[in-house]
Amino acid sequence: MATPLGHTLRARNPHMHRLVSNTSVSAIRRTVVLTRERGKNEKLRREAEKRGWNAVEMPLVKAVDGPDVRRLPNALLEMKADWVVLTSPEAATVFLNGWREAGEPDVRVAAVGQGTAEIFEQQEEKRLVPAFVPSVANAKHFSAELPGPAGTVLYPASVKARTELEDGLHARGFAVERLNTYNTVTDVSHSKELVDTALAADAVTFASPSAVKAWVEIIQGVSRMSPTQVVACIGETSAKACKKLGLKNVYFPEEPGVAGWANSIEEGLRQCTQ
Repeated sequence: MATPLGHTLRARNPHMHRLVSNTSVSAIRRTVVLTRERGKNEKLRREAEKRGWNAVEMPLVKAVDGPDVRRLPNALLEMKADWVVLTSPEAATVFLNGWREAGEPDVRVAAVGQGTAEIFEQQEEKRLVPAFVPSVANAKHFSAELPGPAGTVLYPASVKARTELEDGLHARGFAVERLNTYNTVTDVSHSKELVDTALAADAVTFASPSAVKAWVEIIQGVSRMSPTQVVACIGETSAKACKKLGLKNVYFPEEPGVAGWANSIEEGLRQCTQ
């Protein structure tokens, strides 16, 4: 059954791609647009290639320094927080640079999900392997599950990050020092040929509300999108941004992550091409 236009559907089954492997989704070579920052699309590209899809990269966002980035090394040395809380791969990358500049002090890291934690594994920084990852990769579960007793938290974040995580920790008695160490800005400097290719694609993917806004800007309105084009988001936050801006056929996994994200694309393709 096709997804009603304007509705957001959760892809609940983590093994959904196995259920549809013999359908037209795998029989026809689909085109999927990847919109994360340059250098951060590789995991989803591999998932696409495993399913026989053609992946087209069109980065719609890029990270820049935030107003507090220079404060991070001193904060690590002076605050001696009980926890350093990181909620995205970019936050982890910026933190890693500040930690090294500070002389690599002892810290205890909490990461919102495996994608964030993997930054330290890739850099072979065993001292920074997170001591805590929540049961579900979102701010609600993170703030509710961070181990006590309530202490001090250093929270290097995006300028655009909402306050749900820090509010939840404050409510439990934690003292949170937030530093806006980076910002995500839109990147709409793409050729007409690439934009036309993206508009003709079977699916477009988003990992942040900023990317969704950039997409709507670059295509000059959602009316130019095909009524069967799948919109697949890494999580609920991006999906809500899509719905708010009028995008249709929006899919996202129950739990954020690349594998579930790819399954959501596949389910969307199956539903929207029947």
